[in-house]
Amino acid sequence: MGEIFAGRYELLSPIADGGMGSVWRIHDHKDGRVKAAKILRQSDAGSLLRFIREQSVRIDHDHVVTPDSWGGADDRVLFTMPLVRGGSVAGLIGDFGALPTPWTAEILDQTLQALAAVHDAGYVHRDVKPANLLLDPTGAKRPYVRLSDFGIAAPLDEPRLTRASQVIGSPGYLAPEQLRGADPDPRQDMYGVGMVGLELATGLRPPECLDAARKTGPDDPLIELLLSAVAEDPSKRPAGAAEFRSRLAALDVPGFVAATDPDGPFVFDHFAEPPTEPPADPASPPAPPQPVDRTRLAGMALLLVAAACLVAAVAVLL
Repeated sequence: MGEIFAGRYELLSPIADGGMGSVWRIHDHKDGRVKAAKILRQSDAGSLLRFIREQSVRIDHDHVVTPDSWGGADDRVLFTMPLVRGGSVAGLIGDFGALPTPWTAEILDQTLQALAAVHDAGYVHRDVKPANLLLDPTGAKRPYVRLSDFGIAAPLDEPRLTRASQVIGSPGYLAPEQLRGADPDPRQDMYGVGMVGLELATGLRPPECLDAARKTGPDDPLIELLLSAVAEDPSKRPAGAAEFRSRLAALDVPGFVAATDPDGPFVFDHFAEPPTEPPADPASPPAPPQPVDRTRLAGMALLLVAAACLVAAVAVLL
């Protein structure tokens, strides 16, 4: 029995740890479901406000993971969300390195679908990175992406929670203007998608992926598109998710085919229970009794008698 948080949520096992809190696999005793939960200590008003903002962002889309309940206890707050069982794109790259082009294109397209819904709801995600792209356990079949972690998402029509000197996000995936404290803009998310795509294509993290991609240059139309998405000047990037998807589709990337290479990309269930021995079939007849080896039994009896005699002889001598 793990720790019970707020009288309802049983903490089962940690999943990840970050600057704004830790993520756990939990059992919700109210509805009986196993979920994921983010826990944050109320260290300061700003971080708590961001936490509440993340809890409030609810976008109904197949490729978006959003919170569904919350609770507080002592100096901590928690909110839950569906448990996505296939790990993250960051883990996939860590396991297999650079991914095949169809995998890269599929992951990018689904991420852009999610961001289109986010932008239509009036938000900018501002923290698009492989660790925030979760995966369903689809094996070697077509990957299924879910965008998560709205901790620093910002409404387009509300003041920012941080100043330029307090930029929050993941180095390498933040657009240059974000580092300068610019107001939220969908093109900042396009920069993040572009950098994720370069990491998928090269297997290298920023800035190494950017350096490697520039050497490829115009020889690869997909790399060329991704380099335009990470342009220093926001006006040279795709204006939004719809334009990015359209330009990606125009490249005519080969259709996704399940991998046949046993060492190729494979999204497994990170939370599957270990296999157990199957129970005996009560309808099957019992195994026939094995015949007794009488010769072997007689030999063991003689050895026991000889050992007893040896012990008695040693006792007499002593």
